[in-house]
Amino acid sequence: MRVREAAAQSEVRLAAAGIADAKFEAELLARESAGITRAQYFLDAPLESEAKAQLDAFTERRAQREPAAYITGHREFFGRDFAVGPGVLIPRPETELLVELALADLDEEPGAIVIEVGTGSGAAAISVAAERPAARVIATEISPEAIAFARLNAARHSAGVHFVLGDLATPIRQADIVLANLPYIPTWEIEALEPEVSKWEPLVALDGGHDGFVLIRRLVEDCASRLRPRLLVLEVAYGQAAGVAAILADYGVEPWTRKDLTGIDRVVCSRWR
Repeated sequence: MRVREAAAQSEVRLAAAGIADAKFEAELLARESAGITRAQYFLDAPLESEAKAQLDAFTERRAQREPAAYITGHREFFGRDFAVGPGVLIPRPETELLVELALADLDEEPGAIVIEVGTGSGAAAISVAAERPAARVIATEISPEAIAFARLNAARHSAGVHFVLGDLATPIRQADIVLANLPYIPTWEIEALEPEVSKWEPLVALDGGHDGFVLIRRLVEDCASRLRPRLLVLEVAYGQAAGVAAILADYGVEPWTRKDLTGIDRVVCSRWR
């Protein structure tokens, strides 16, 4: 069998399961199963029987709405490949904004202390450390499962990140730049999300409390009363930027926002110095 014929069979199964972009996902799973590049896929490489069995297993898992990144075991972020799996939030492209803003600020002070709060897979902290080796990068995480992935990814990319298992920024004494993609989904909304998120990704990485801002408020209060970073960057969901900006304004700082590629106000920033 050729790989594209096998992918077409997979596409039918995925489409029947309600997968939105079944054609692309079938191609992805086929390439992963065969261990081939996209160019080899379009040249219609042969698919050995073991690879076909692997594709069938992958397809069935995806049809159960398990995220493709958990099936393949990795996800690209900021041009690098990161290991992911159950127990860790899958990195999203919009979180790259945190990295971009940190890098721009580090151009002014390359040796600054950068803290990522709730690092998950470590993708943002590792990207900053890899791009700006002079920076001192620390990442906190409350989940032992997630921090294990973060440490694995840091070793994979030879990134100088110090990981701390702890709650928000409480283990940190000093920070120049604070980055955070904290749980921001209101508790009552989680069950309505796509099954890939609500049934598979860790609740601790999703649940932002009754209004989605519980952890964000705690971090902002800590920054205002103790850390006072020169830059705080908070990722937020659609429609949340104004609410988070109001929280920051209550602490006497002037917030501003940055849009993602879809035009949504995706991050809210402020400075204490």
